Amino acid sequence: MAEHHALLDIHHEVIAPPPIPHLPSYAEKTEVTNFQPIAVGQFSAHKVSDVLGTRYPFPKSAHYDYTEATTAYGRNAVSKTLQVLSQLSSGEEGQEGQNDERVTLVKRANVTKLLEALYDHTVIGDSLAGEKGNENVALLKELLSDADADVRKGAAQALGRFAILIQGRKAICDSGCAESLAFMLEDLDSADVRLAAGKTLLVLTQSIDGRDEVADNVSEGKVVVKMVRALLAISEVRSTIATPGLVEVLLAALSNLLKAEKAIELALQVDIMPFVVFTLKRRRHNAEALKTLVSLCGHAEGKKAAIEAGALQAVNGLLASEQAVEKQLAARAVLLMCAEPEGKDKARVVVPNLVHQLYEEDHDMYMNALLALRSISEWPATRDAVMSVLKDHPEMRDEIFEDHQIHLAAFRYDPNKPQRI
Repeated sequence: MAEHHALLDIHHEVIAPPPIPHLPSYAEKTEVTNFQPIAVGQFSAHKVSDVLGTRYPFPKSAHYDYTEATTAYGRNAVSKTLQVLSQLSSGEEGQEGQNDERVTLVKRANVTKLLEALYDHTVIGDSLAGEKGNENVALLKELLSDADADVRKGAAQALGRFAILIQGRKAICDSGCAESLAFMLEDLDSADVRLAAGKTLLVLTQSIDGRDEVADNVSEGKVVVKMVRALLAISEVRSTIATPGLVEVLLAALSNLLKAEKAIELALQVDIMPFVVFTLKRRRHNAEALKTLVSLCGHAEGKKAAIEAGALQAVNGLLASEQAVEKQLAARAVLLMCAEPEGKDKARVVVPNLVHQLYEEDHDMYMNALLALRSISEWPATRDAVMSVLKDHPEMRDEIFEDHQIHLAAFRYDPNKPQRI
């Protein structure tokens, strides 16, 4: 036994640390083995980080600044970052005496981290799972009213990421974020905030469920009214809130929303039709304005308002546009307007360009023009104009007038007639 203990002593001497420290910064070996920096994690925004205070080795005491931007990981990463932002906005976590400018910079940095995490679709799904989704959207709603414009912009962009999933769209509409975004369209401080809010509303209205929820249920359709008023305010001459790129975004969003009858009625009450016709006459944002016009003309009052505002004259030139989508949308708008007697009476101006579309190779474009001309030809005055334009092409004239008993805006399929491709 004595020999065994003697061997142990020799072994311990071999593995014992050298009398001189390995690193010159360590004065004694006890600083390597016993030092534990208890300050690490003391001011951390996440309480879980306090466990870092028990880990070693650290050569010197490390101070963690709670105002530094943090990066959270895992399924709760977005929730943790939003909690940090909420604490920074409300003045919690011992921020007394801190510089307001410093706190603002930290909030911006955390918003950037949040948006980086939301580029991953799986992270978006995890962030919207269960009650956690409603809590995250509620925290973002608070940030929409933050004093800093960059934070408001980041919150709007984060909601746009959430809006790509049905759970996110429902949470956004139920929490009132859609109405807050509509108010942000006239933000006086930043054009970037207005544009971010408009893009988020566009994403929200691109799906059927989001469109119906915003048009019918959110604040009883007041979001539609607010969007139209913002559109008119932004487009005014010398407008103080003019925002490049926002007009086409709002027109695209409204073309989605104006599929609902209630939304069309509200939009017409705040004078959207004169603006759409004026935009088409000036040849600005043609595709988006035409889509909005087609949506408005899906309602009987919308057709009458379009005819009275001179929409037939405005779209006449677009029937001969070099862009196929513009020609097709213009013909569709003419077809819808000419379902009304007032439209048939004023449609003489569009006859030449509609006849030109009959010779297009695209079958959908041909059918739009054919049905529009058949509808127009039910009115005696415009029928004479169609006959006059087609006097040198009797075959096409017979094709137009061969069946005047078809329903308007419908196509009777003839299996014996080859399809135009």
